[in-house]
Order: sequence, then C-alpha cells, then structure tokens
Amino acid sequence: MVTCALFLVCACDNQVNLEWNIINVGADVRCHTAEQRNYLDGDYTKISAKGTEELSRPQAVTFSWSAENNGVAALTENYTLELSLTEDFSESVKYETDETQIDVYNLLLGSLYFWRVTADLEGGQKSTSSVSLFTTSAAAPRNLYVDGITNARDLGGWETVGGGKVKQGLIYRCGRLNESKRTDVNIEITDKGIKEMKDVLGVKTEIDLRLKENNETGGITSSPLGDDVKYVNISMEGAMGSNCLTDTKFHPSIKRFFTLLADESNYPLAFHCDIGTDRTGFFAFLINGLSGVAEEDLYRDYLFSNFGNIGGPRSLTNIKPYVDTIKKSQGATLSEKIEYCLIHTVGVQKSEIDALRAIMTA
Repeated sequence: MVTCALFLVCACDNQVNLEWNIINVGADVRCHTAEQRNYLDGDYTKISAKGTEELSRPQAVTFSWSAENNGVAALTENYTLELSLTEDFSESVKYETDETQIDVYNLLLGSLYFWRVTADLEGGQKSTSSVSLFTTSAAAPRNLYVDGITNARDLGGWETVGGGKVKQGLIYRCGRLNESKRTDVNIEITDKGIKEMKDVLGVKTEIDLRLKENNETGGITSSPLGDDVKYVNISMEGAMGSNCLTDTKFHPSIKRFFTLLADESNYPLAFHCDIGTDRTGFFAFLINGLSGVAEEDLYRDYLFSNFGNIGGPRSLTNIKPYVDTIKKSQGATLSEKIEYCLIHTVGVQKSEIDALRAIMTA
C-alpha cells in the first residue's frame, strides 16, 4: 500500500486544518479471499472448501489514516469514514470508529468509490480529509459478511451471456437468521448483522423457505430484522436431490415465490432456507438463469456455498435432476429453457418472469 499526505483547506467556521496522512487502498480493490479467488479463477468443479467451516465471507477492505496538527497527533473523540458512489457524497455510507483504521465489507463489485474521513475534535470542531478513490474488482459473486449468519451473497454482479450484468443490491441469498426447530425463538443474526442487512444492504423483505408445519422456522412469525421488514414464509420441503420442477408438491411454493419477485415494492429482498444452499440454491439458479447468467457460472455459484458452514459438502449431483429437466426443455438458450419449464411445467405466469427480468437486468 502507498502512503500519501493529503491536505484540506476549508472555510467552514467549525473546521480546522489538519495534516492528513491517508493510506491508499489501491486502484483495484479485491473483494475475495485468496482461497476464494483460487476457486473462482480455476476449474469450477474443484473446490477446496468442504462446507464445514465459515469461509464464505469476503475479504475486508482496510482503510487507514492519521491526522496531525503541527506534527502532533490530533486529539479526537471520533472518526467518521464516508464511502460514496458519487463524488459529491450526496449518498454515502458512514462508519464511525475511535481508531485510525477500520475494516469495511460488502462493497459493490466493479464500482468506483470515493472516500474521506472526518475527525470530531475537542470543542465541537471538525477536520475532513481530501477525497480519495478506488475501484473494486468486478469478479462475481458478491459474497457478503453479515454477522451471525453464513453463506450470504448478492445474486447480482454476474455477467450475462448477452454482455450485460445482473443488477446488484436487489436480491440477497443467505442461511437462516434464527435457529431452526426451536420451541423458544433463538435469533442467530447479531445486532451488527441486522444493522448491515437494513442500513447497508437495505433489505425490506425476508422470504423464509423453511417449513412452518414442523417448526423448522423456529417459532418466528415476524422477521428477526425488525417489524419494519416484511416477513413472508413460503413453506417448502428440503430439496437436495429433488426435482422441484416436475414434483407437483413444490409448484405452489415456486409460483408464490415468483409472484413476490414480480412485485418491485418487495425489493431489496433476502431469501433463505436453513443453510441457504439447496432450496435457496434452486431459486438462485432459476433467477440468475432467467437473467442470462452462463451455465458454468450458475454451477460455480451453487458450489460456492461450500465456503459456508453448511454442514457438509455439496456437489453438482445435488442439482442434476432439475438441471436435466431444464436442459431437455424447449428453447434456444438456457434462459429460454428455464422460462419454458416454469410456465409449462410449474404454472408460473410469463408476466411475472418478464417483470423479474426487467427488475434484475439493465
């Protein structure tokens, strides 16, 4: 990392001029750990992670700085890091710390960021650094760190066969937010994780695919994220190795799910089952497949769940039944084949598929 001295001159009455020393995070910031990058850059069938430990979180972006007044470290009660996609910081995410360094996660892929730091000084005065900038790497998936849950990521960020990209920040997938099959509710997502989900990711709707009939939902009737987040339970049996497209018992759940996806007022939304791999992976395959993501990338995304603590490894044999059904269906592209299956086998409305595509693709 390169160290550069930055100075600010400000005419604001409560601003003082400090000498800021900003640690440049680099021009191209990587969002994946080394182990994740090795997998994403290599053969998608070969993954080192075995689904038995938490390896799904992205790599942190570390921001560091110092502020001095005539060579003496500034006396400050608090620093505020601001990150923005706009140079004027009209919309920004703020992080407060009493240290001169902070780790930040969950940045958008392939995006130019502007950042600055403000010091709250004694006597109510402030000093703000000059603006620095960096670009995040574009490689999907946009895996996420949400404290208290595993296997979280954005469905967006993947390139499509037509040369576009699936939009980020609209649909998230993850493991459960509360412990399953409890007679007393045990919320597993932490306060920090809730804040990330709501304040940073902007989640407005939680779709829970766990069964209510056997209390797999763990006794909840509202979202652990808070009463201001819409909670929808779509009870669906465990789907590992099942052909959810041809087994009619799954069809009501699939149709209800796509009705929710077609309503833009539900976004951004997060959906999950128990560990966010099989039932969740099934819908992620359909959504991104409809959006035009390449077949190999759909497989790579499914297997990426092995980086989560999901109770054991998953392989492509788990999704082979419904993938085979899709590939045998009518259509010139995988996207068209998935659409045909959903309409003619499951009974999903074409208007809902069209609405989903319009929401998720540019």
